[in-house]
Amino acid sequence: MKLPCRIAAIAMLALTLGAAMVACNDTSCYENGSSLPLAALYVGNSQQTIGGITVMGIGAPGDSLILDSATVKEVYLPLRASVTTTSYELRRWFVNGTDRVCYRDTITFDYQPIEYFHSIECGAMFNFQVNRVNHTSHVIDSVVVLTPLITNKRTPALRIHFAR
Repeated sequence: MKLPCRIAAIAMLALTLGAAMVACNDTSCYENGSSLPLAALYVGNSQQTIGGITVMGIGAPGDSLILDSATVKEVYLPLRASVTTTSYELRRWFVNGTDRVCYRDTITFDYQPIEYFHSIECGAMFNFQVNRVNHTSHVIDSVVVLTPLITNKRTPALRIHFAR
């Protein structure tokens, strides 16, 4: 009689652990836990991997360097929830003969932070309603907002088009 009781206890323990694992799963959360605008980089009408890109925050506290002479196809541009404007300096480096030439542009986001409670598993976060994006045009041709509501979905929210 002791053996069936042990089997029942083990089965009950397995069911309890299985239920606990399901209750604590985070599959309802997206990989990206924060709401960050993902910018896809374009030359002309096609997304491309672009070399020599440096991105840094303007007026951001601490180290604001996001990319340093990197080769990328897309980049996350974090927005601060404590303010309604965030700016970035974007540098694109070119080699011209033996010289290294840098073109600098500024991208400024005007937005409203929106507090958002996703779930117990995922917690709370900020989404951002982008009202306007301004930029200079030294090497950037245009910036297109694909979705004005920035959530934690890992899909591009904007496109940065570079001049050829």
